[in-house]
Amino acid sequence: MPLNLIDYASVGVEKVTLKFGRTIKISSITNNKFIVQTTDATPSAVSSPFKSINTLADYNTIGRSLTLYWLTNETLTAQKEYYIRVVGLQDASGEVVPEEKIIFTTAQGATPSSTPNFSTTIASRVDEILIEDNSILVEAYTGYQIIAKNPDFYIDSVEPKNGSFYLTNDDNNGRVVITFSSRPAINFLSNKYFKSQRKLIQKSPSRWENIDTVIQMHSWKSEVYIDFPSLIDATPSYYTANKNYFEKGYKYRIIVSKEIGI
Repeated sequence: MPLNLIDYASVGVEKVTLKFGRTIKISSITNNKFIVQTTDATPSAVSSPFKSINTLADYNTIGRSLTLYWLTNETLTAQKEYYIRVVGLQDASGEVVPEEKIIFTTAQGATPSSTPNFSTTIASRVDEILIEDNSILVEAYTGYQIIAKNPDFYIDSVEPKNGSFYLTNDDNNGRVVITFSSRPAINFLSNKYFKSQRKLIQKSPSRWENIDTVIQMHSWKSEVYIDFPSLIDATPSYYTANKNYFEKGYKYRIIVSKEIGI
């Protein structure tokens, strides 16, 4: 089962912000992929609800966030529940991503509320782990030109693989292995630079929770080990057999700091 398309959504008076949970093919981001309609049994679609999308200005490829701007002459019925359907977007491999929906309710005015009720349609609960490689980040912007930081130092591979699903509760005794192109300096081996988090997979928005992990590095290889704590022990165990480390119904991620260096 793939990663969810929509990781976060915000509907406001002037704009709609979507943060995608996966990389989206930019050429597939067009206005006809975002449909606004009522949630009635016989839905009524809104014609051309958003301004023309300019992916250079409206889509942040690093943060995977898209901003949709409402047309100023577009009106919605007050106190009415609507869907924003996201259909036909393609991932980095060119595969079409299954449709997802955002639900919001308009306020007394004729434009969406700045504090709407909304939720996203999310697939069945799965155990997953995500590595976010922030070792190369933007250092300066010139228009839309991105200048990379330290391009010779990067994450070479991860285990389990980035985007893995259906992890067992005791997968690799709770250890995630991140292999770099070179050995990072030992002063970066802490939760400050390798932030591990998890959040509950549910239809309504949930927050990421920080997890205290043990960070180690191989004696000579460029491998960093992230050891997650066991789940139910009063005194957590790390990298120990016959223990559970990944809880059902949660997704996990590790954010690697841009400050890490050789």
